[in-house]
Amino acid sequence: MPDDRRPARSLYLHVGLQKTGTSYLQGAMLASRTALAEQGVDLVPPTKRRSYDVMLAVRGRYASDRDPDADRATLRGFSQQLADAPGPRAVYSQEMLAGANPDQIARLLEACGDREIHVVLTVRDLARQIPSSWQQSLQAGRSIGFRAYLRRLQAMEQSGSSDTPWINLDAVRVIEGWSAAAPPDRVHVVTVPPSGSPSRLLLERFCEVLDVDPSRVHPDDTPGNPSLGRVQAEVLRRVNAELPDDVRRHDVYGNVGKRFFAVQVLRPQERRTILVPSRFRPWCEAVTERQVATLEQGGYRVVGSLADLRCRDEAFAEKDVVPSEGEIAAASVTALADIIARRGRAEAKRRTGRIAARSRAWEHLRRVYRRFAR
Repeated sequence: MPDDRRPARSLYLHVGLQKTGTSYLQGAMLASRTALAEQGVDLVPPTKRRSYDVMLAVRGRYASDRDPDADRATLRGFSQQLADAPGPRAVYSQEMLAGANPDQIARLLEACGDREIHVVLTVRDLARQIPSSWQQSLQAGRSIGFRAYLRRLQAMEQSGSSDTPWINLDAVRVIEGWSAAAPPDRVHVVTVPPSGSPSRLLLERFCEVLDVDPSRVHPDDTPGNPSLGRVQAEVLRRVNAELPDDVRRHDVYGNVGKRFFAVQVLRPQERRTILVPSRFRPWCEAVTERQVATLEQGGYRVVGSLADLRCRDEAFAEKDVVPSEGEIAAASVTALADIIARRGRAEAKRRTGRIAARSRAWEHLRRVYRRFAR
């Protein structure tokens, strides 16, 4: 439902934060591209892979020897897609843009041409986001423990760091970084509803920003992005610590360590929620109050309620319940059994296919023999 009061050609840049429902929202938009287009919103780029490639070209991630010509070609392609998009509005969603530096932001803005930029940030309460952020680091091949990760975040925040991983939890600093892209009245802060809220509420809030009918936008049918349990996360951490560097490379680990071992093998196991130890609660709440105050005073368009960002009691535990060796052993055996069962089924299928092929070959030979033996 286009709004005639808006400029004819706008672009909504959804830049994060990580672990705030971004995969869910991207899946819904991809699954509803036609419905969005009918309401005047084009998804640019039109696939998740191409969106990721644009982010890589903007940020120069993961390879110091990236081909500058290829990156320029990717950004030219993005610019052309925006120019060719027929609707008055477009949306580009990639959560790893949150930590972009000024030069990288300027590179993306140049590729956006004459579009009027709106910056969209989805934000979540810190006590729920921190465990998800730790798991994200493990699924990138790292092996830092949970308590060490918490101490690192605390030290980064207190020192005013804008580096990873803290930048991906610091909504205020991200908005400040993107201030060159849009004035406050074109910065949209979408709060992630608290646990127990209606399942579509986040999607409805995001659709409000885009000014589209949420009843016509539907999440895709693929599984969501569920968390690992505390035990399974520890198994993954220990496995990562034993992997050689060539396997922990991003282009290798993503398929093997994350999408296979973490997602397919460990996630289906029964899991215990990861909670933040209570001794970190005063810090979490102090950071939250500072962020909420800044967001309230910033003149940004808030969709939802900033009260959603305040930490809930159920996000904390008296202490981090470190998994026992018995729990880790049991989860590891279950994971190994799963891996062997997968390999076993593949081998059985291969052998069955070979036997069937041999049987067909022998039957053919028998028919040939009978025909010539007459």
